[in-house]
Amino acid sequence: MRSTTTLAALCAVTALALTACGTDGDKSDDAGKSGKTSASSKTSPSATPGSGLEKLSGPEIANKAMKAMKSAKSLTTDLKGTVDGGPMTYHLSSDSKGECAGNLTMGSDGGVELIKTGDMVYMKFDRAFWKSQGGKDGAAAADLIGERWTKSKATGADAKDFATFCDSDTMLAGFQDGPSAARKGKTTTVDGKPAITLTETEGKETYTVYIATEGKPYILQMVIKGGKEPGTVKFSDFDKPVNAKAPTGDVVDLDSL
Repeated sequence: MRSTTTLAALCAVTALALTACGTDGDKSDDAGKSGKTSASSKTSPSATPGSGLEKLSGPEIANKAMKAMKSAKSLTTDLKGTVDGGPMTYHLSSDSKGECAGNLTMGSDGGVELIKTGDMVYMKFDRAFWKSQGGKDGAAAADLIGERWTKSKATGADAKDFATFCDSDTMLAGFQDGPSAARKGKTTTVDGKPAITLTETEGKETYTVYIATEGKPYILQMVIKGGKEPGTVKFSDFDKPVNAKAPTGDVVDLDSL
């Protein structure tokens, strides 16, 4: 029987693994078994929920991390990998109010800069994106709009898909604790921050998650190896303000076209 485990849930709420997620619940016999560990990272005496993670089992650490992620009011997500068979990278800061700012690139299909503030979404597509839409419409849009900023209401047909990226609460709602086959691994650092690793394997795919051991046990990084959609996701800037400011100047109103 297949079931969604904790690390698989993490996978499901990132664009990196829209189609790659899933872990076999029958692997629970491995839950909590530790791998080889290096010397523990230094932890601050005043550190809150993340303190002492090294003493917990893999599933216990995973569930604490899920709860911490769900509590975040804002964060920045950096992704580099393969999605739906093609390369994708994005950098996006978002908060629980639906404000966001960042960019998304889809290989030869082009990219977009994205800002959402209030009930408006601002998008600046490059010419490669317009042309990737195909046919006369894509070519016409490339000529008419080019690389100027555009705007649309967040509920508009041209913006609603992008707007879903912007609400951190929507994404973080998927971080649910539950059954886990996570195996605890070594301690290490991610961008200078002490972390402990958890690992799960499903078929040809291996998921390695790096969880902060100082302060709240936020997930700092996830690496997917093997399978059809390998890549890396990093999370940072937890609970920091999102700098989402509407662009000025020549902005094309998509809702009026």
